[in-house]
Amino acid sequence: MGKISDKIMSMKEAIKNFVHDDNLVFLGGFGNGITFSAAHEIIRQKKKNLKICKCSGGLLFDQLIGAGVANQIITSHCWNGTGPQPTWNFKRAMEEGIPQKLIYNEQSLFMINMSFFAGYMGVPFMPIRSIIGTSIYDHPKDVGLKAARIQCPFTGEEICVVPAINPDVGVIQVQRSDSEGNAQMWGLIGDTKFGINSCKKIIVAAEEIVDKKVIMESPERTIVTAHKVDAVVHEPWGGHPSYMQGYYYNDLEYRFNYAKETKTLEDWENWLEKWVTSVNDRAEYLNVLGEEKIMKLKAKSIMQGAVNYGY
Repeated sequence: MGKISDKIMSMKEAIKNFVHDDNLVFLGGFGNGITFSAAHEIIRQKKKNLKICKCSGGLLFDQLIGAGVANQIITSHCWNGTGPQPTWNFKRAMEEGIPQKLIYNEQSLFMINMSFFAGYMGVPFMPIRSIIGTSIYDHPKDVGLKAARIQCPFTGEEICVVPAINPDVGVIQVQRSDSEGNAQMWGLIGDTKFGINSCKKIIVAAEEIVDKKVIMESPERTIVTAHKVDAVVHEPWGGHPSYMQGYYYNDLEYRFNYAKETKTLEDWENWLEKWVTSVNDRAEYLNVLGEEKIMKLKAKSIMQGAVNYGY
């Protein structure tokens, strides 16, 4: 963890300092606040041989796979839920080894989340029941152990266990954080809280940087605390094309068009240049997106009631 005074930095600096070749990387967001800005910076910096993990891979993983920065994934799926439609980079990598061979450690949503929870709690595994009777145990040897069966020491029954996951580094996109890294998120959380707290190094990207007093007014929204955080990035619209509850809506048009705009390798290379490699940062990305689209996606301001904490 860095000193409080040196945590504020750009996304470019955060990725350079904390995401390294061959790392296991957690990328937060489950529908709400998917870390697209961080992923695009990882691509621009041409990181190599990353193993990436999250419960739901989707377009985010497809882009990292297509750019050649990730050669292993741990997720439940990698598809375009808008349609639904295929993710063509994932398909090319699995079927043709383009741009490189991809190792896919396929697990259920719940398995991965419980592996993150085990990592968060500092225990080696977590017992679950949901995969009893499935073929998930019959895993390929090249992806490592997904799950095991043990005898419960208290009841004697057979129970499933999944191993802890402790990524080298994780990135999340949240609604707000203070400069120290006390980060708050609301709406759909998914695996973001357990995932980021299981990481050895943590980057927080936020729509807003607020005073610590604002954080203290609603502590129940805090999903990771300052003592764990290494970098804080002010990154408005860092989750686009996903939505960020209370800030902007899901860009369904963008997500739907993504499938046809990346279908062939040439299509993908053109898409990548337009949205990622020809822009230097998120601000330039938003220029490509355009003011009209930004205003269309901007969320309405509908505030919810406050509660009394007595301090």
